[in-house]
Amino acid sequence: MTEQKQSLPEEKKGYSYPEIQAIEADRKEEQKWNVIHLLRDGNYWHANEWSGWLVAVVIQNEMKRRQPDVERVPPTPVKKFAKNINGEYIFVGFQEKSFDKYIPKEMQMSWAPVDNTRIDVGIELPAELGEVSYERLQEMYMKWKAAVPLQKEKKEKGGKSGDDRQDAGLLPFGDDRRTAGIMAIVTRLLSFPLHKRTPQQAVEFIGDMQQELISHL
Repeated sequence: MTEQKQSLPEEKKGYSYPEIQAIEADRKEEQKWNVIHLLRDGNYWHANEWSGWLVAVVIQNEMKRRQPDVERVPPTPVKKFAKNINGEYIFVGFQEKSFDKYIPKEMQMSWAPVDNTRIDVGIELPAELGEVSYERLQEMYMKWKAAVPLQKEKKEKGGKSGDDRQDAGLLPFGDDRRTAGIMAIVTRLLSFPLHKRTPQQAVEFIGDMQQELISHL
């Protein structure tokens, strides 16, 4: 975790998806284009919608450009349908210990704790994006979201799905996020280029994946 961490000003139990949607939609002012709104879920941070695009695409592409020889696996986006907003939502998540891996210090420009569950991090928008505007960035984010396949909800005992639980207002953390986290680990394992790595690199990668999997069990 970055050393910029400071005391948080307000206690909050969490954000409903309508609240998150409103926060992420408030992007028309130029100073808000590069802000990642991070929400805490236990030992994980989640970036939703536009924020998720900044983490999974903008930062990862820029770090690959700066460090082309470093193997990077971006966080896996998860897209689901939420009844309480009658629409789709998308997020990426990562463990707190991996904070600087997914949001490197060299790309952080500002750090603003909002409450005990939210931190706003401003990042440097890469020059490779070209001439940017709200409309162009929104189009890029929406194309990314549209390209991610929708994840179907599994029915629980008693016939309820994660979508049913969303009627209470809050995002389906807990089991749904746990399942998404495990699936993300499986995706990373399947995409790891084993034949291009040394035995030491393979052992280190498997060790990291093992620790992440244990944290979900």
